[in-house]
Amino acid sequence: MLNRLAGSVHRVGAAVERTDVVARLLDVHLARRDPSSGPEEQDVGRALRTVVEASDAPETDPSAATTLEALALDRHEPASIASAVAVARDDARRAREVVSSELWDCLNATRSRLPRRIAGDRAHEFLGWVRERSALAVGVVDGDVSRDEVWEFFTLGRSLARLTVTARMLASDLLDPGSLRSWSTALRACGAGEAFHRDHRHGQTVDDAAAFLLLDEHSPRSLVFLARRTEACLSDLVAEELGDELRTFRGVLAALEAVRPGAAAGATRDAGSLVAGVTARVTAALDARVFAAPEPIR
Repeated sequence: MLNRLAGSVHRVGAAVERTDVVARLLDVHLARRDPSSGPEEQDVGRALRTVVEASDAPETDPSAATTLEALALDRHEPASIASAVAVARDDARRAREVVSSELWDCLNATRSRLPRRIAGDRAHEFLGWVRERSALAVGVVDGDVSRDEVWEFFTLGRSLARLTVTARMLASDLLDPGSLRSWSTALRACGAGEAFHRDHRHGQTVDDAAAFLLLDEHSPRSLVFLARRTEACLSDLVAEELGDELRTFRGVLAALEAVRPGAAAGATRDAGSLVAGVTARVTAALDARVFAAPEPIR
């Protein structure tokens, strides 16, 4: 596959996943926030901006309403849902020769239907719509696309995007690793709340919650699951181009897998920081040495 096409497909996957990730964070922490469940509103706004790597000028208003508007609909904010929707649509257009008509129609319709403003009492409804559109795009790819390089680059983009934001959240002030209520909020913000409660109906501890989000090999929201899927895609696609980064990534994955479930809560912040650091390095290497290269990858 040509590098420009690989880069576009990868960015489509990352952008589609990012819309879901950011929508869930905003829904749980702002649109349906329980004031008694954690930090003050302004602290939540600042932490969310840090987690999604939003621009944060000193004069930025960290209130819930301003943060929600900026991270949902501000088309000039690279970390926003609106920007991710635009990136997904634009890169799908650039890769039309390998992107299915059904996926293109889905992304194009999402972009055209995206509102410029939402009323405060409609935020939850809007964020739910965003998650549905993301799920529809993922379903189109998983249901229709052959398991070739197109699917792997799309999946690599998805996996890296979710892995990065989840890791940054675990290392942030949005989470108090010693509070079960805080873990419940974090699990819901990652889309893993219901699955965790089904698996732990007869008693829950902070280590149970931490182990589920860090180590569960069957949950597609856990760090271990996402890191393994990322490693598999990197190994198949760019093992030669990213040799050093892949070895480092495998070392971080091994360290993560070595965390004992009973000590998971105490290891959360370090694990999140470690994973976020290596994903940033891998993403930078992909952009510099794979997608920007003039020759085909293979």
